[in-house]
Amino acid sequence: MRPSPIAALALGIALSSPALAADDTRPSKPWKVVCATQSEDGSRAVQGTDLVIEAGDTVKDGVAIEGNVIVRKGAVVEDVVAIQGRIIVEPGGRVTGNAVSLGGEVRVHKGATVDGNAVALGGRLKVDQDDAVKGEKVSLSFEIGGRDFVRGIIQEALSSETGCHIVDDAKDSSKDV
Repeated sequence: MRPSPIAALALGIALSSPALAADDTRPSKPWKVVCATQSEDGSRAVQGTDLVIEAGDTVKDGVAIEGNVIVRKGAVVEDVVAIQGRIIVEPGGRVTGNAVSLGGEVRVHKGATVDGNAVALGGRLKVDQDDAVKGEKVSLSFEIGGRDFVRGIIQEALSSETGCHIVDDAKDSSKDV
């Protein structure tokens, strides 16, 4: 007598049920969106990754959303902004304008220069050498129950965004990624 295919199917389902149940308990990883652009005026912007400005590079504006901006030795950038990320100006790096981080840290190492203001909202400002920042030094962090209020607002604002939208006004075109 031949075994019933229904019995084999029932046995397979019974044996695989614990494995399927284990998969349901693991949180699914959300998609990570990584976008990057460089405009004709020398500005660079990234989302979901770090923006590294290398030695010898001269950049108009550097912006990172959900990533860090790192200014290496010998690099010059006019203004840098990190939203939910850090700004790190390494020794020998130079920011000729402002360095602003929303929801992250601004770190200016000894031997680095920020000619404008250094601002950290929802994070810390760390400057190794007092004269490294020629403008104002501003750090604002407000914690409630161990959670930074400013950083929380920024995270909420970005959590609804699931894609990357880059608009290059110089070319009068838009591109959805």
